[in-house]
Amino acid sequence: MKLVLRKYQAYGNDFLLLPADKLSEPDWPRFARAVCDRHFGVGADGCIFVAADGNACSIRIFNCDGSEAGMSGNGSRCAAAFVSQCEKPASPIVLDTRSGRKTFQLVDQEVGSWVFRSRLGCPLFAPGDIPCRATGSEVREYPLEVNGETLRIHALSMGNPQCAVFCRRAPSDEEFRRWGSALEVHPFFPDRTNVSFVTAESPSRLRIKIWERGVGPTLSSGTGSCGAAVAAIRANLAASPVQVATASGSQDVIWEGEEVELIGSVHFVADVHYHWVDPSHLSLATSPE
Repeated sequence: MKLVLRKYQAYGNDFLLLPADKLSEPDWPRFARAVCDRHFGVGADGCIFVAADGNACSIRIFNCDGSEAGMSGNGSRCAAAFVSQCEKPASPIVLDTRSGRKTFQLVDQEVGSWVFRSRLGCPLFAPGDIPCRATGSEVREYPLEVNGETLRIHALSMGNPQCAVFCRRAPSDEEFRRWGSALEVHPFFPDRTNVSFVTAESPSRLRIKIWERGVGPTLSSGTGSCGAAVAAIRANLAASPVQVATASGSQDVIWEGEEVELIGSVHFVADVHYHWVDPSHLSLATSPE
């Protein structure tokens, strides 16, 4: 089956997008795993299926491991760019996600690139909403044992689970991989979690390293940037607006105690003609004994 997709990236966080009606829904997880593979597929952090009906649009986001994400700040911005290219959208663009309705106001546009101001909803702090296995009303400076070490974490939901770890210095690559991989699947987080290692450079600027649920090390994350900023503001380490930087660029987060807004760019990469063969439909020939 040959399918036409579009690839976008937001600070190196890359996604493949296609109309939802091009594949049946049960095939979406398998397709995402195949097309996102960087050796045997096209390569991306995730795959997004877009259903557009006039001014109403909905999206479903799948990580490269085939798991579904309730929300992605960068991915939904890529979807807003996809809608801008493929449809005649109203302003602002409204997308329905599994984590609720999000709006995207176009701030600037050039050929193949857009800047959106996104409204991504209110953060949730109750353990049951994250979800995580903590008692009490919130998770702040929570001592969590991770492979024999104790890390103090902050947890919240930005439409997906977010775990922020504040560090005086950025973790080494070895620490990042050891802690990130262990925190993602820690039993404390029954649905796994995204992890941001956060260094406060000033009250208006944070730097983060991101371990993304279902992906692993990621160059950027919109909801991760939001989660880190909200946690830092609540810990009196930052004040809104906050610039959140990674090695691939920075985004601006605005949070005054209610809905979180994210300002960032997205770039069109390529139209892709992808030939997909579902491995579950293949019959493997065996040699005679």
